[in-house]
Parts: sequence; structure tokens; C-alpha cells
Amino acid sequence: MRALLAAALLAAASAQAQSPTERLLQAIAENKEPVAAILVLGASVDVHARNAARETPLHLAAEKDMRALTRLLLDAGASVRSRTSTGETPLHHAALHADPACAALLLDARADARAQNDEGESVLHWAALSGNAATVRLLLERGADPDGFDLRGNTPLHGAADSGHVETVRLLLGRARAPGTKNLEGKSAQDLARERGHEEVLRLF
Repeated sequence: MRALLAAALLAAASAQAQSPTERLLQAIAENKEPVAAILVLGASVDVHARNAARETPLHLAAEKDMRALTRLLLDAGASVRSRTSTGETPLHHAALHADPACAALLLDARADARAQNDEGESVLHWAALSGNAATVRLLLERGADPDGFDLRGNTPLHGAADSGHVETVRLLLGRARAPGTKNLEGKSAQDLARERGHEEVLRLF
């Protein structure tokens, strides 16, 4: 019993030692959106703070698809153009979700639909590789480049075809100016689909 009490007191002391901003980052990491929202509403946190990966609270909220918190952070002045240590914007993280609601919030706040990370991967690359057709559609409507390529020469269509995402491939084929583009390995999106055995995708070409 004494050991349990000591542990509880230590945990309480540790929590009190944290700054509001540290508690915000922890609350997001632990999926405690209401707690994070209260901290932001209290106006005592730094919405531009960074963790070890240089992710801001907005990056983390977008990654967790916390839409209410994303809106609060934007209202509090969080930057949609902040980048992680590898160059991702909050919109890159939002693109990982099938529901485009969080991405729409960021785009409405003037996030760059053509932003690329340090590997040359655009937001559209991330959405296409993940097979998030609705998010791909939104990004295309907001100016994302269907023919942009990363440092390996891959277009979003390469990622979608390689992963076998039929609806996403269909969307990109309808917008790509050069669907036969080859990457640095000399392979087109169709080549990748063939190698992976994605017959339904192949029928779209």
C-alpha cells in the first residue's frame, strides 16, 4: 500500500511539473482530445511548440484526425505551413485519413495542396499511397498536382497503382497528363500494378 501511495504521489508531482504545452502534447498523444481542447481554450499553451520530431500540436492533431482540436488550433494561430524534421506539413498528416474533413479544415486555412516533404513526396502522394480516394479528390480540386514526382521519380499514380487502390487510380488517371511516366527505375504505374498482380487496377489503363 505504501509503495502504491508513493507511486501515485510521484505521478501527481510529475504531472504538476509539466508545463501546459507539455500537457497538450501528451494529451494529443494519448488521444485525449477534450483535455487538449481545454488546454488550448485556456490560452496558456504554445501552439507553435515542437516535439522531438519537430511536429507541432497541429501536426499531431491532424495525424490523429482530431477535427475539433484542429479547428481550435487554427483559430489560435497555429501555422499550416510548419514542417517536421523531415519536411511534412500538417496537411501531409491529414492526407493519411479516408475522411477528408481534417484536410478540408487545413486547406480552408490556406494550407499548400502542393507541399512536398524532403523526399519530394507531396500531400497527394501520401493520400494516393494510402488509397484515400475522397481525400485525393479534395486535393485535386484544391490544386494538387497529379503529375508531380518525388525524388525517386514516382508520381501519386505510381503509389496508388503499387498499392492496388482502384478508386484512387481511377481518379488520378482522369487527371494525369502523363499517366505513362516512368520513375527512376524505368517503371510506370502500370508496370508496378502488373508486378503486384493488381488485375482490377490494370484494367483501368
